[in-house]
Amino acid sequence: MSPLAKLTLNLFLLHVAACSLPVNADSLVSDISESQIAITSNFTGKRLVLFGAISRATADQPDNISDDAIRDVIVVIRGPREDLIVRKKERVAGVWVNTDGVEFEDIPSYYFIASSRDFETIAEPIVYRRNGLGPRNLRFKPTVDNLSPDQRIEYQEAIIRNLEDKGLFFEVAGGVQFLDQTLFRTTVDLPANVPDGTYSTKVYLLKGGKVVSVQSKPLYINKTGLERSIFEFAQDDPLAYGVLAVLFAFLAGWLASLMFRQD
Repeated sequence: MSPLAKLTLNLFLLHVAACSLPVNADSLVSDISESQIAITSNFTGKRLVLFGAISRATADQPDNISDDAIRDVIVVIRGPREDLIVRKKERVAGVWVNTDGVEFEDIPSYYFIASSRDFETIAEPIVYRRNGLGPRNLRFKPTVDNLSPDQRIEYQEAIIRNLEDKGLFFEVAGGVQFLDQTLFRTTVDLPANVPDGTYSTKVYLLKGGKVVSVQSKPLYINKTGLERSIFEFAQDDPLAYGVLAVLFAFLAGWLASLMFRQD
């Protein structure tokens, strides 16, 4: 079955599932086009489609919808956590240099968030803070206790900016599209440098600016083949990996000198 045919079938099944939900319930069902992605030597990135359907209570049919009954969808994909060291540049003797860094724990290595409308239109800021929605509402934990609130914000902004520059943090207001009154979808771009590991995908259903339902599914991204073997070797025995890397570089340089040597 082709990917397009599979996606169409899944959308139909989700629509049927949404129609079978209790008419007075605020619920959703969702899925993703691929739940397992293999990273090989020719991996150049991947585009995924996350889709779903929501139930609509009888009292909230299109002709009867008030502002308090408007439904919105927010999609969040979060990569495996990692520790990062942030270094601040300072001018020393007329030269910009990196000074002592601050380590932060449990930073998502990838973060994607998309919404059905502008974020400020959907809900109040406290809703996003309470649910940790958006890069600036994540809790970045420094390993030191002597940071002031302003310093913590400054470092957090630097982390977000660096990950955005690497194509690993995304905010897409209006990126979730409703195909009709119940079906929705959004596209997710995974860059070539996406870290491997277990990801979490969460779909939030909001009604009148309040979260009424959340659905979560895992997404697995793994290196395969030679790349996986090299990665595991580097993790299991970093000293041997480093020695072999130096020897390989020396050998490559020596062979190159032989090939291009002029007698």
